[in-house]
Amino acid sequence: MPVIPSMKGDGFYDQHSKVQEQFILSSQDLLEEAAATIPLPAAGPIGLADLGCSEGKNSLLLMRLLVQMIRQRSKLSVAVTHNDLPANNWNGFFRNLTPYGPGIWAQANATSFFLPVVPPRSLHIACCYSAVHWLSQVPSVPHPKGVLFALMEPESRELLAAQAALDWEAFLKARAEELVPGGRLVLVSGGNKDGDVAGIKMYRLLDQILQELGHPPFVMPIYYRNEQEICDPLERCGFQLAHFRIQHLTTPFAEQLKLDSDRRAYARSASSFVRAWMEPLLPDPRIYEIMEERMAADPEGTEVANVQIVAAFSRL
Repeated sequence: MPVIPSMKGDGFYDQHSKVQEQFILSSQDLLEEAAATIPLPAAGPIGLADLGCSEGKNSLLLMRLLVQMIRQRSKLSVAVTHNDLPANNWNGFFRNLTPYGPGIWAQANATSFFLPVVPPRSLHIACCYSAVHWLSQVPSVPHPKGVLFALMEPESRELLAAQAALDWEAFLKARAEELVPGGRLVLVSGGNKDGDVAGIKMYRLLDQILQELGHPPFVMPIYYRNEQEICDPLERCGFQLAHFRIQHLTTPFAEQLKLDSDRRAYARSASSFVRAWMEPLLPDPRIYEIMEERMAADPEGTEVANVQIVAAFSRL
């Protein structure tokens, strides 16, 4: 079974995914550019895909935005694919799925996105939000000194970087098979800019909590890439870079804290956001209880600040 977890189900992920929604809204310029520039087929369908759809709330927002943009250019039929792992909460996803409208066909695919998920040359735009930083598997890391690669010693970091490089190439090659020439891949992922890594303060807090609880050594199956790691394999995998930026986003709950100074409410929201994607890996409820307490006591020192890669790639 792949190491990549499915998110916490039963609607919990959807309820605590405002941060992921923020990523979609902050990258609409890349979606608009993709919709305006892709080559359109002589006859439908126009293929769109979201890779890593989870329970569907944000995936449906993303794809509906993209469909609206496509509709400004064409009335051809559109095929929308929502993709995630077999263990995803698909019942929840299908409860969320409502018809897109005439001429829009929706389907779901339960396959790892490190493999092709739709037939060759059937996609025009592929999107992947807050997902490609998950590794397909965790290499054997001897005596890790932290849960996240950025907190580990150089030998362990190198092992995880090597796995991340293999995964990124596999991801790109799968998309290169699916996309038509001139098609676009739009990506938003946790990033690494000169050692400024997504969520690093929260991961330090998690390290402390696991040590206090006597938890066995644990390696988070996540690697946040830097610009060079993203760009190096593009050409040999069949892509050219269309856009790249790294943005720093505060979370919606951090912005709310500035307005009302309610540390308890902030800590509940921040710890629930983490729990929504981390609990399948670390199910001990004490972790999140302690995390909430520490976040309330020191919001700034434990913040879940986001370093985000926002990029678009064109299929050669």
